[in-house]
Amino acid sequence: MHFSTKLAFAFSAACGSLLCQPVLAADNEPKIQSYTLDFEAKFLTDRRNRGTSDTFNKPGVEFTMTAAHESGFIGLLQLGSVRKEIFPDSNEVQVLGALGYRWGKPDAWHFGVGIANEWFPGGKLNGIPGSIDWNAGAPTSLVDTKFDTTYGVFEFGYGIVEARYLYVLSEDLRGNNSATICGSLYLPAVLAGGDPTKAMQCYDGGLKHTGGSQLLDIDVKYKLDGQTKLIGHVGYQKMKNFSGGNIFDYKVVIVHTRWGFDFGLDLIGASLGNSEYGVAFDSNGNSKRIDKTVLVGSIGKRF
Repeated sequence: MHFSTKLAFAFSAACGSLLCQPVLAADNEPKIQSYTLDFEAKFLTDRRNRGTSDTFNKPGVEFTMTAAHESGFIGLLQLGSVRKEIFPDSNEVQVLGALGYRWGKPDAWHFGVGIANEWFPGGKLNGIPGSIDWNAGAPTSLVDTKFDTTYGVFEFGYGIVEARYLYVLSEDLRGNNSATICGSLYLPAVLAGGDPTKAMQCYDGGLKHTGGSQLLDIDVKYKLDGQTKLIGHVGYQKMKNFSGGNIFDYKVVIVHTRWGFDFGLDLIGASLGNSEYGVAFDSNGNSKRIDKTVLVGSIGKRF
């Protein structure tokens, strides 16, 4: 199971500037359009969140709708593909919704606050041991977990620099807790007759949750010319109660617009507090590292 996270939060995509620009009506009389509504469809060779793959190192797609009002209110709805190897029993769809408010000047200091939620329809893990009596060799509690997560968001920036701080408001960060982490990483080895030391250490203290985890993203966007831009990104995730789930991630992106399409090439990498968190398994028990540094290609269409 995949225990690292990323929120593909895109407040800054909602409008090219804090207040959307006036347009002229068809009758040539100047009228102010009070809102903008934009859409983007994208194909990616690997759909990555915080440097790790949500698609088991396989291609993915996403469709994003963003809206911005001249008052500063913004909204986002995104549908993206994920894999059951990462989110068991899911319909292989992630739904991200966000609402917020922005103020300030786009080319100077600007700020934003909001709330975001991501859903994984159908995704769940049921009956996973949340705590274990090692003397009796039996679980003392069984836990049902979903991956849905709620975030509080604060963003700030100056010119080409954008930063976002996210705080996990839900009980868990993408379903990460003692049951899912310890049960998936270490319990299978114990059941197979292996050394229980790591499992005992992981379960120590009873059932622990990851609500209250914190995430920080910093992006720098630089236009090389009218059709090409360069984006640099660094991020950090501090997972509450599980330092092995802490992540430092980075990304260097070049995007070129041609024939109405956006062609992107991303160099993406991540460093986890515990490398074991970067391993995922398929239904046959075959493992993959989903945190390796990779080149991800993409093609997007805005309309």
